This record gives sequence, structure tokens and C-alpha cells, in this order.
Amino acid sequence: MEQLERWLDAINRTDLSDPGRRERALDEMRAADGSAVFDRLRERLAADDPEARCAVITALVLLDARRAVEPVAAMLSDPDATVRWHACGCLHDFGDDRAVPALCTVMRDDPDPQVRGTAAYALGGIASPAAIPDLLAVLGSDNEYDELGHSPSSSAATALDDILGTDETRIRAGDHLRRLAGREPDLARLRSEAKALHERWSGGRA
Repeated sequence: MEQLERWLDAINRTDLSDPGRRERALDEMRAADGSAVFDRLRERLAADDPEARCAVITALVLLDARRAVEPVAAMLSDPDATVRWHACGCLHDFGDDRAVPALCTVMRDDPDPQVRGTAAYALGGIASPAAIPDLLAVLGSDNEYDELGHSPSSSAATALDDILGTDETRIRAGDHLRRLAGREPDLARLRSEAKALHERWSGGRA
């Protein structure tokens, strides 16, 4: 148990004087039987402290990203908004199609607009066309702003950009003057292209 705590600390606490600390901890965990360590970490997802649950989520995805998707997706129903937000962020970086249904549910139904927006962001990172119908629904309906001034609707637009490989919503150096001149992102085009992609994708799976 004491060794597990040291590994968790090494993975989650930034130490600028020792930038290799996290990777050494992960190497040690794998050398000590990564599968068994993963199981011990998974048990820690029930910890009382939300910060501890977030630390475990990070460790799980870094230790074995593919195996971590399902237990981390399950944390999207955690009672603490910070844990749900953190799980969404990790699924953006390490998730796959298995997390799409849970993320879509969070994007539609979570009470916290920042969590809903981060779920949309995660769906863009996973980039599965399966998420397109839910992203389109949120794009046109959820304009509640979080404390940073972002809305789930704008995050859904950026996620669709990620899935399509377009740049309608991004402010880049090359189009900054165009935006300042009053031309807003062409959301109608984004919707049209997203619908077309989803139709091709779903038709290919029939």
C-alpha cells in the first residue's frame, strides 16, 4: 500500500527538478506486475476523497489506457463534478469508441455546463462519427456558459471540427483578420458536412 501511494504521488505531482519521475514510477508499476497494480488502483476509485479518485483515474490511463477506458467512463457518473470533469479530460486524451455512449449522456444531461462542455471536447478527441447526432443536438441547444465563458454548444462545434478535420471554429493566425471583419464560423456548413459524414459512416456499418 505504501508503495502504491508513492507511485500515485509520482504520477500526479509535478516535480520540475525531476522530470522523469512519472515515467520511472510507471516503469516500476509495470515491472511489479502491471495487471495486478491496475486492479489495486481500480479498487481505489471508491476512495472518499474526490482528489484521490482523480489521481487514480490519471494513473489508470497512464498505466494501461485501453484497459482503463471502461472504469474511467464509469466515473462519469461520479457525484463530484470535478471527478466527472477530470474523467472527461482523460477520455479525450486516452479514450476510444467504447466511451462514446457515456460521454454523450454526460454531454446531454450533466448538471454542470463545464462538465457537459468537456464531454463534448472529449468526443472530439475520440473523433468517432457515432457521436455526431448528439453533438449536433447540443450544438443547437445548450448555450449555458460555464465559469470560464465557454458553452457546451461551442465545445460541440469544436468537437465536430475535430471529427471532420475542418477549422470552422478555430481562431488561427491565418484567419484572425477574417474573424475580426465579422465573418462568423459557418455552422450551417459544419452541420451539413457532419450529417453527410454520419450518413456515410452509418451506411457503411449496415
